[in-house]
Amino acid sequence: MKAKTAERLGEHPASEAPVSLRKPLTRDIPLEWVDDLLVAASEIDPASSVEQRASALLGAATRMLARCALGACLPGAAGAQAVVRVSPRPRREEGRDPARLFPEFAFERVVAIEPEGRSTMHVAADDSGLLESAPVEALVDRLVLLLGASIREARAQESLRSQIIQAEKLASLGKIAASVVHELNNPLTSILAYSEYLRRKGERSGGDPSDLERLARINEAADRILRFSRDLIAYSRPSAEKPGAVSLHDIIERALVFCEHLLDQTGVTVEKNFGEIPPVRGVIDPLTQVFVNLFTNAAHAMHERGGCLSIATATSPQDGYITVTIQDDGHGIEDDHLPRIFDPFFTTKTDGTGTGLGLSIVRNIVLSHGGAIRANTRAPRGTTFHVDLPIALPSSARR
Repeated sequence: MKAKTAERLGEHPASEAPVSLRKPLTRDIPLEWVDDLLVAASEIDPASSVEQRASALLGAATRMLARCALGACLPGAAGAQAVVRVSPRPRREEGRDPARLFPEFAFERVVAIEPEGRSTMHVAADDSGLLESAPVEALVDRLVLLLGASIREARAQESLRSQIIQAEKLASLGKIAASVVHELNNPLTSILAYSEYLRRKGERSGGDPSDLERLARINEAADRILRFSRDLIAYSRPSAEKPGAVSLHDIIERALVFCEHLLDQTGVTVEKNFGEIPPVRGVIDPLTQVFVNLFTNAAHAMHERGGCLSIATATSPQDGYITVTIQDDGHGIEDDHLPRIFDPFFTTKTDGTGTGLGLSIVRNIVLSHGGAIRANTRAPRGTTFHVDLPIALPSSARR
């Protein structure tokens, strides 16, 4: 008998792509088959690869269909295709049809696991009537659903693992950077002390005013670096502060200092429209992290052609909140991505600059402060973030 390749809606040549349409689920499948499939699915290790998951499910199904072979073609790592075959017969290589997984059987049915057809399931037998029987069709229906769900879970696990590894790398890099900055403090302190000593000695001895000006600039620059390094070390450490009244403008200015190099590098100008606002209730370091992340994202969005980062603050006494509005002229966020931007590990950055954790951390910090954050796109381009933080009870603001 000549080998044929059949599709659920009828036979088709092996060169044709499989379609994703399937008949409705039937009630003809034996209940013990359903139980066996569910048990096999529940026993899959969450850390299993796509291939391991498919092998477990197909292996369980072949125990029910002893006269059939089952297989799957799945997208593997780095775009390569992974093939899983569970067959009672050895593979026949001679005269092999590239569109078939089981040329050793007379008939083979191909069913798309996903709508886009990237993954397919194959079931083969020598009896076409067996492939078209109601129990086998019902089993294949359920097996395709389980395979699709398992593939999606495996991809999500793989993405999660890679994002966690990247986050751990960044955390390690942050610790290294903090230790390096700490080591810079001693020589910076010496530069400050000696430059100030030389400047005062020059003033007493009538030194050249231009040299004294240079010494003053050295002292000022060293002091700026020292203050920045101390703030950076404090920012990198877990905060043990209790919430209190803090100056939101001071926190924003501090975050801008941390992002100054990145903003200059990307050609971003900063426009501040600060209103008369009372202190907010919060902790300085976590709130600084909120604005560092938002300013960094804005700079990344405008890295191609620069732009303006606008920061405005306003108060709503009737609501008891301060609202910080942050706008950029970047590439914006697609409408279908907007509802997911605060989800952990969701990122649209493909250049390695994003882990998908930044906005999730921002949202958690804002929520822990009793506030709220929302985002919307701007026309014709850009993004706007609104951060609402509760006004502190009457007390003096802490820097």
